[in-house]
Amino acid sequence: MQTNKWSVAATYGIILALVTILYSVTTTVFKLPSAVTIILWIIKFSLSIGLVYYFIKEYSKQFETFTYKQGFNFGLILCFLSSIICAAYMFMHFAFLFPDATNAQMELIAQNMESSNPQGSEALTKIMPHLPKIIFAFSLVYYTLFGMLVSSIVANYTKKGDIFTE
Repeated sequence: MQTNKWSVAATYGIILALVTILYSVTTTVFKLPSAVTIILWIIKFSLSIGLVYYFIKEYSKQFETFTYKQGFNFGLILCFLSSIICAAYMFMHFAFLFPDATNAQMELIAQNMESSNPQGSEALTKIMPHLPKIIFAFSLVYYTLFGMLVSSIVANYTKKGDIFTE
């Protein structure tokens, strides 16, 4: 039984995105010590890579032979769809869910910059209304590139079968 690669990747992408979203919400809502935040980030990082491996391996079960190219393509689609979800959440996070926390941090940075770099502080003030859009674009690119890197490494460990037997 062969299922649509995009629908399977979308389902897995939602699960993969939830890891990053839960980490973001946890570190924003709770004031955690930096050691705990670092440990949570390491867990998020490891779990994300492990899930990409597991999802590609799970998808490969329906094929008798599964090449590096197939694994990389599926991993890239999976990570791209997850990146869209994560970037959309980051936009909502900074624009609607927690705008006060973001504004307070940006104002603190602007105040600290004001004495040493007044032009930088002014530029930062101009950028602040567009911050959620900038974070969306940056997150989409960052998560997609990271997913491409992880997929290129993980795909090597998910291939199976001998393409020369036929």
